[in-house]
Amino acid sequence: MEFQSIITHMNDHHQLELIGLLKKFGQIHSPQDTKLLSVDALGMDIGYDGSKSLRIEFPQKVSDGNMREGLKNAIIEMCQSIPKTLDIQAVQKDIEAFINACGSVIISSVHASGEVVCSYAPLLRGNGKYYIYISEVSEHYESLRANPKNVEVMFLEDESKAKSVILRKRLRYKTEVTFIERGEEFENVFDNFVADNGGAGGIKTIRNMMDFHLVGLEFKKGRFVKGFGQAYDIIDGKISYIGGDGNPHKIKK
Repeated sequence: MEFQSIITHMNDHHQLELIGLLKKFGQIHSPQDTKLLSVDALGMDIGYDGSKSLRIEFPQKVSDGNMREGLKNAIIEMCQSIPKTLDIQAVQKDIEAFINACGSVIISSVHASGEVVCSYAPLLRGNGKYYIYISEVSEHYESLRANPKNVEVMFLEDESKAKSVILRKRLRYKTEVTFIERGEEFENVFDNFVADNGGAGGIKTIRNMMDFHLVGLEFKKGRFVKGFGQAYDIIDGKISYIGGDGNPHKIKK
């Protein structure tokens, strides 16, 4: 069998890691007779409980160069992700870094007519708070005015940076919004916006357009999805791993 030495090594020396992978990706908490059955450029198959097996895909296809070395590194990366999944402090840092890397957010809001509006807006920061800056001309202005407590905000990883189109990192919050009057808070927040992005591209111009409004974001319940088997709920600022109630996905047998 191709790559049999990798399979033998995993089965002889890494039983705990195989069990950990079953728990993380399949929510299989007490597997018996665990063993790596096969591995290829796309993923691996782990057997357990006699005749059962779980297919686990790699985040990226292993390149055709040095296939053996590539497979080894892919498996190591998967195994190293197991303890990181439950490291809530590290997840908190990931969330903070992810937010800090985003210059805009996706907004889902509800118009007074009941229609859902999907849009985006630049993200502004100040005094540990987050804001967006929107025009009265934009469609989401009316929906945010009409339903300020029924809003969702999403931070979404750029496709070009994601390992796969189905593995884009995302952070979503139920959100309440507040329109901020022009004054000291407005000036401080916009000063930060200019400092972070420069004044070109119309940024300085829209500062003095009176149909533009600064809108404060108050994040409520959230969800952070980092990748396969790495989803977290955020409630009252507390992060919890989603993975204790069984695999939510239905897999074709």
